[in-house]
Amino acid sequence: MVAVFQLIGGHWAILQTTAWVGMVVEYSATFGVQAGLTKTFDGQHPCELCRSIAHHTGAEKKQAASIEFGKYSSIAQASATILYPPMRFWYQQLSECLVSGVSRPPLIPPPRDPIG
Repeated sequence: MVAVFQLIGGHWAILQTTAWVGMVVEYSATFGVQAGLTKTFDGQHPCELCRSIAHHTGAEKKQAASIEFGKYSSIAQASATILYPPMRFWYQQLSECLVSGVSRPPLIPPPRDPIG
């Protein structure tokens, strides 16, 4: 569960939320709550933690893109092969089953024992 959380970038979301809470508290103490919220979320006044998060998430995306590109470029393209079932064989087997079931004479029951 923790690995999935980290793979989808949950750790960055927690850090970003922490940075925003700290910014709201700091700016609200100086400028008031409304101005603190505005300065926090306007994108013009990022704190050091916000800058660090933006830098590291950008580096991760670039690294992931270069790894994916390298992974796909080193794999040769496989040619498509389509397999068709041998229809003549299936039709022949089916017709033999149908014909053999119809062409057999009916089973004759064994003779009854007159004593029993």
